[in-house]
Amino acid sequence: MKQTEKGLIKSRFIFLLCLISAMLLGLFARSFYLQYLESDFLNTEGDKKHIKYKNIPANRGSIYDRNGIPLAVSIPVYRLIVDPKTLLIKDSYPQLLNSLSKIISKPAREIDAEIRKRSSKRYFVLKRELRKSDVEIIRGDNFGNYIWLETFYKRFYPSGETASHLLGFTDSEGSGQEGLEYALNKGLSGTNGLKKTLTDVHQNSIADIEIISDPLIGEDFYSSIDIKIQHFAHQALKSGIEKNNAKGGSVVVMDVTTGEILAISNQPAGDLSFSKNRTPKIYKNKAITDKFEPGSTFKTLTMAAALNYKIFEPEAVVDTSAYKIGARTIKDPRDHGLLTMEEVLIKSSNTGISKIALEIDPCDLFTFFNSLGFGQVTSSGFPGEASGTLDYQCSRWREGMIASLSYGYNVDISLIQLAGAYAALANGGIRKPITLKKIEDEKLDGDRVLSEKTSNEILSMLENVAIRGAPRAKINGYRIGGKTGTAQIAAENYSSNKHNALFVGVAPLTKPKIAIAVIVNEPGGKEYYGGQVAAPVFSEIGSHTLRLLGIAPDDK
Repeated sequence: MKQTEKGLIKSRFIFLLCLISAMLLGLFARSFYLQYLESDFLNTEGDKKHIKYKNIPANRGSIYDRNGIPLAVSIPVYRLIVDPKTLLIKDSYPQLLNSLSKIISKPAREIDAEIRKRSSKRYFVLKRELRKSDVEIIRGDNFGNYIWLETFYKRFYPSGETASHLLGFTDSEGSGQEGLEYALNKGLSGTNGLKKTLTDVHQNSIADIEIISDPLIGEDFYSSIDIKIQHFAHQALKSGIEKNNAKGGSVVVMDVTTGEILAISNQPAGDLSFSKNRTPKIYKNKAITDKFEPGSTFKTLTMAAALNYKIFEPEAVVDTSAYKIGARTIKDPRDHGLLTMEEVLIKSSNTGISKIALEIDPCDLFTFFNSLGFGQVTSSGFPGEASGTLDYQCSRWREGMIASLSYGYNVDISLIQLAGAYAALANGGIRKPITLKKIEDEKLDGDRVLSEKTSNEILSMLENVAIRGAPRAKINGYRIGGKTGTAQIAAENYSSNKHNALFVGVAPLTKPKIAIAVIVNEPGGKEYYGGQVAAPVFSEIGSHTLRLLGIAPDDK
């Protein structure tokens, strides 16, 4: 019996020994398999957990004025990053705290509290934006790999609010949201680079391992804007708005020979570098995006159509007495009787210009206005541009509609369209594509929209219109031509006490170079006519612009 028990114990011992040996052999085989046969696979899987690919932000391209002065640039800004887990076990931690306290001007105890809250982290942004002097200190000290800097780019607008409506702004990721920043975003953005980064268990970056590809800087853009002219346009408009207690306004300055916009400004305005100013009321480029009824400034264009189609000659005379279209009476504030073509514009006669328009074929009138750019967006490429409203069903136009259209009602336009139309009148009848980009060597072709003869006739009229109808538009030393407008603002019904005051003019008449369109929205003072409110803004801007362009005064 005892012999049998001993044999049984021995058998069990041998079985257990074999079992343990088999298990050890299995573990050894598995270890060999993983270490030598599956090492590449395991390394790859480990990398997936601790290696990440991250973008390296590309520096956004800059926007310049036509003379190379920066309007929008991206400047490097630095974040101060620390590794809390490593910092806390350093013998020199108290000394490091004191150094960090001096650099970021923050009490050491507050820094210590923030770091201890994140004691298990390997990545913490201690300071988001450092001064340049602080950056130099950090670079000069030997902090090791537990305190380092990260570079990112911040958009900066040197001209502040002066060109804010044109430039727009970018978001926190550097992507354009409004204005040229939005319109040109693809080209300005460049191409991000790529890097391989080692991360901790929380996916926080610990160190860069490899640069896969370097970032490619975005393209620069040279605008048509002259920032010096822009400055004077901005200041003159702002002053005019404040002086007349107006709700807002806009101005466009255009080179009539090239179609380039030299300045474009709006009020109210604000520096869009600050998010508090990024409201539609502040950032909208109303000179391009908003439409309005142009009032009497449109009479010049109706007159040009009549002369161009040879319906009337400049010497013709029109009876401007009141008349009826159905139940509606068309009349001026006073009866001027017989007037010449030029006098119709000088007196700004609604009856005179409407009688002239009614002699023109409606579809010829539509074609002429459309060829000047109304009822369609311009070639500016600016986001959100208004096309305006010009009824294309000209065969259905009735007499009342034509009469209203002739003096700037029943049509909606933008200020940039109005400036472009007057530029065509001043450029010998050739309408150049409107552009916000600087024209280098190439010349943009234009379309002839009226004869040179008609252009000269209109300019001759506009000189006397400005002299007699808007003396405040005068630019000392230069011959100018222009037309005022005072349009009631349309709501449900036209308001008798809310107006847009306008003046559009060209200079110098000896050899036209610039067209300037000004609108002042709802002037709240005693004066509200275009000749009183908008004309002085034209005069101030025109005077500075001609001087800056180096255009010699006229002999006359």
